[in-house]
Amino acid sequence: MKILGFTYYKGEHRLVMKCDSSLLNNRKPFFQPDWSEDMRASRCVAIRISRLGKHIAPRFASRYYDALALGLDFRAEDWMERNIARAAAFDYALSIGNWIEPDEFPSTWLPHEMTIEQAIAEASNVVTLRTGDIVYVDIAEAERVSRNQTIQICEGEQEYIYCKIK
Repeated sequence: MKILGFTYYKGEHRLVMKCDSSLLNNRKPFFQPDWSEDMRASRCVAIRISRLGKHIAPRFASRYYDALALGLDFRAEDWMERNIARAAAFDYALSIGNWIEPDEFPSTWLPHEMTIEQAIAEASNVVTLRTGDIVYVDIAEAERVSRNQTIQICEGEQEYIYCKIK
């Protein structure tokens, strides 16, 4: 499984590839690494790829995913200039909530600057997308997180993500 993300940093989207150990499932705690003094998290939309594809045109991208989830993209802000891989692709750096059918996902949380279709198209121009891969797009500015903080996003009775920072 590949995890490809478009991280919004200093006015531009940067493509980050994360290893499968970067994935943290919903309700599992995030353990802040000791090597960073400035840990941040931004909300993101995770997109689950449902079929094999390479060089996918944006107009066909809707055929290549079957579910969306709200996520938290953790990064060590103090490492972004020096080593983006260390800053963004460490173990458990992406927490995602439960997968939801695309038509049931709240439209207010969809990315605005880069659509889901654009993200899939751009990611597929870099690597071949396979079933089970995850592409994500940050949808909010990164905010500082600290130990003993809990991040919970709900709408009505529906909980979309829950993550405790340790």
